[in-house]
Amino acid sequence: MILKESFKTYILKESVGRGKLIASGVEGERHVKKYIEPYLNSNNFTHTLAVEHEDLPVGSQLKLKKVKNINGKFHVHAEDQTGNEHVLSVSKLFKPGEAPKNKGHDYESKFVERMKSHNIMPSHLSGAGSTSGTDFAVENRKKKMFHAGTVNGNLLNGETKDGVTAAMGQLTIHWNKKKGWHVGDKARSNRPLYAQQIEKSGVLKHMNKHFKDPENAEVTASGRAKTVEIKHPNLDPAHAYLQDHHVHVLQVGGYGTYSVGKKDETEHGLPNISGKGIWRIREKQRGNKFARTVAFHPDGKGGLNKSHVDLDKDEDLFSFKKSLGHKD
Repeated sequence: MILKESFKTYILKESVGRGKLIASGVEGERHVKKYIEPYLNSNNFTHTLAVEHEDLPVGSQLKLKKVKNINGKFHVHAEDQTGNEHVLSVSKLFKPGEAPKNKGHDYESKFVERMKSHNIMPSHLSGAGSTSGTDFAVENRKKKMFHAGTVNGNLLNGETKDGVTAAMGQLTIHWNKKKGWHVGDKARSNRPLYAQQIEKSGVLKHMNKHFKDPENAEVTASGRAKTVEIKHPNLDPAHAYLQDHHVHVLQVGGYGTYSVGKKDETEHGLPNISGKGIWRIREKQRGNKFARTVAFHPDGKGGLNKSHVDLDKDEDLFSFKKSLGHKD
């Protein structure tokens, strides 16, 4: 039976009330005591970004390290999910507990449940439950392989992205006097294909030409080195990063479903990702001028070409099931 409401429409219907913090005055002091100080140095991400800050998008999750008054306004030192530190006004934060759910995680959890409800993903697995730690699994019953539990086909790894704002690749580069900016051995071992893309793209050459003295790099008002952006003509770095993670299927909300690798392991005719990208090189930790995070993104909303297959659509999902040998 075809569902009347698409999966994507179901997600977009959800909305949650929210409230932002105040950064100054008596009310600002009250907000700091109630909504900031109890959460300092937590091991968990406790606050959500309400307003874009530098290259951090709205909805980014943060851990708070300390709070201080700068020119009459309260600011926090915060760590993002990539380990980078920021100094920002508390007025850019939602009150803890009042921010909407992390949109990307919400999309992932609902997509996982959708895959399970159609028996494409074995029910005993959880999100990030496949062996490589990816977001979902796809059981290809046409491939006669045995797995423990209820899996009786070839198990493929899937990754979800809610749109194109999240990074599709990141790695830390370092600087020293001998090598300049370079990819370290550990990073290369963990992300070999992505490291190759960074090296052949000219990112390191650019950094070593324009930022060969990182201690004197131009900084923002928060004291961090300014983010460097470099356009890239295709999405090969993202494809390499997904291959490093052993991903076979990529699902991007609003864009569709893609194959990862030279061969479509689902045999459904999924395309590889294509489009145009952008590198963003940021100071990894405020005050550490010798390490930068090299992240790769599709270049805006038009940076990723849409797929002709979208598993958020019922008709595409049912056709996909048939290709995988699912009869129910």
